[in-house]
Amino acid sequence: MLNSFKLIRLNPNHIIKPFYCGDQDLNDFLFNDAHNYDIGLFAVTYVIENPTKTVAFFSVLNDKISSDDFDSNRKFTSLIKNKFPEHKKLRSYPAVKIGRLGIDIEFQNMGLGTQILDYTKQLFVNNNRSGCIFITVDAYQKSLGFYEANKFKYFKESLKENATCPMYFDLTRI
Repeated sequence: MLNSFKLIRLNPNHIIKPFYCGDQDLNDFLFNDAHNYDIGLFAVTYVIENPTKTVAFFSVLNDKISSDDFDSNRKFTSLIKNKFPEHKKLRSYPAVKIGRLGIDIEFQNMGLGTQILDYTKQLFVNNNRSGCIFITVDAYQKSLGFYEANKFKYFKESLKENATCPMYFDLTRI
């Protein structure tokens, strides 16, 4: 499906076409904050367009994971085991965060969100631009099932009831 749309890295001069995903926070980010995040070097936003509207968007920024993010040191140690030689254990490991991901209401439930995640995974595995081995997200409560279906794991199971819940995907598993 992504092949029938145009993927554009948002820049300050780009005029955002109409978009409505049903979530005011995501809509506001795209129209009011995405340009400023780019100018401030905080996050990069990509829009997916057809000739008349913005079909979807997602933003990415750098992140890290460390033992503090997990329920236990054992869970963290198990995750990073064999990623580096024993003498190269790190306090934290590089990640890229999906800061926002929105799909226009007309295009929801068509698999586009999964295609965006797959594209992002491949982008950092095949053409790793920032040296990351994880993708992270602070998933909205209503999106937890979507991220679970896309093989994201919970840092802390106890946070599943919060408005947003931190999750991760291990790129070395691809």
